Amino acid sequence: MPVLRYALTAVLLVAVVAGCGGSGSDSSRSSATQVIVDGDGAFDDVKAILYLLEQPDIEVLAITMSGTGIGHCPAAAENVSAVLERIEAPDIPVACGRTTPLEGNNEAPEVWRNATDNLGGVDLPDPRALAGVGAPALLAETISASDGIVLVALGPLTNVAEAVEAEPGLLDRVEMIYLMGGAVDVPGNMIDVNPAAEFNIWADPHAAAIVFDTDVPITLVPLDATNAVPVTPYLYEAVSAHRDASAVSQFTADYLDATPLIGGLYHWDELAAVIATDESVATIEDRNLAIEEEGGAQAGATLESPAGRVVRVAVDADREAFEDHFYQAIIGTGDTGLPAWEPDASLTWDGTACSYAGPDPLPDLLVVQINNLGVDPVALITGAYAPGTTTADAEALRASGSTETPEWWKQQALIGVLAGAHDVWFVEGGSDITALCYLDNTRFWEIAGPRLTD
Repeated sequence: MPVLRYALTAVLLVAVVAGCGGSGSDSSRSSATQVIVDGDGAFDDVKAILYLLEQPDIEVLAITMSGTGIGHCPAAAENVSAVLERIEAPDIPVACGRTTPLEGNNEAPEVWRNATDNLGGVDLPDPRALAGVGAPALLAETISASDGIVLVALGPLTNVAEAVEAEPGLLDRVEMIYLMGGAVDVPGNMIDVNPAAEFNIWADPHAAAIVFDTDVPITLVPLDATNAVPVTPYLYEAVSAHRDASAVSQFTADYLDATPLIGGLYHWDELAAVIATDESVATIEDRNLAIEEEGGAQAGATLESPAGRVVRVAVDADREAFEDHFYQAIIGTGDTGLPAWEPDASLTWDGTACSYAGPDPLPDLLVVQINNLGVDPVALITGAYAPGTTTADAEALRASGSTETPEWWKQQALIGVLAGAHDVWFVEGGSDITALCYLDNTRFWEIAGPRLTD
């Protein structure tokens, strides 16, 4: 059985849906909270932007895209502009920033970036013209012209930091930054690079440190909270049932049609946007945090430190409350008319033991929610034993501590779940397939399917 970290690279950093309806920024709404969105063009960014546009008490003044995140620039900004055109949103200036971090050269895998640039292949009209200035300048102009504004930051902080370097007191006018990024009490998602880091901070740690070094209030929405809001099949079912409700639901359904759910996706940026409109969906605590800048690719961790600054941290989220807000935005109703979604099976690791509730033997296709309540990564592994394999073979593997896949095991799937996460996955099964709860080659247990015998 391979080392677990290879399985965890299957956790994608591209999210799946979008929603809006075209209310957007009407300057006549003097009582609305004014917002700037700074992102990187990933689809969870798009979804978060459109969620905010649907809120009657939010006025989105500008959208800036960083070229140091998941999407490239200008493709990321052009995609967002084209989405705004498709759903007939008001005119909102959109600008692109630099394509390299302020320091270092951490970069997302090109396959992620190309997929984001393509935006799932969904049909889009020609984009509106981008703003005549770069992202840092648009941020500075918009903030300086306001009497108080909220910044929803959904990607690497390159644009914000560059604007601060040019005008150190700029963020004094910002009432709050809601920042999707970091991992405080849970592992990060840059597994093969820096297991302690989350992508948005890892991509430009120096930029994050610059922003953290200001006095602007920050509400951090890290993996600690987003791990509680996985993308489930319910999203697909609800959007499909309401695809003709609006331009937004049609757009969202088109995107979902092009991107089948495999699991490992979370409502990352969407949760940050929802918290920015209603903090009651999260549990928020004050923490003293600092950004680890040293170490190149090993940088990017959000560390608790007496030398750090006080940051408001969302340490957990209420999934049902979040989904109520989210569905209200993308399909126009919190009542989808569908029964409450439940997985076919659940696998829970509590830090001491595994428990499985679901069909045994495995059906041909299983939707399983994996709940990791421990401090170690856990995996669901499926496969088949070679004829004649016995419990003695398994005990010998445990005793050896080897990380190699044994000859007597034909592996089918390996699904890794980080500590604190609640992933939903599709798993191919069958009556001849055995499922294992797996931490490492010294700790694995049969949970369904054919068992070994003496």
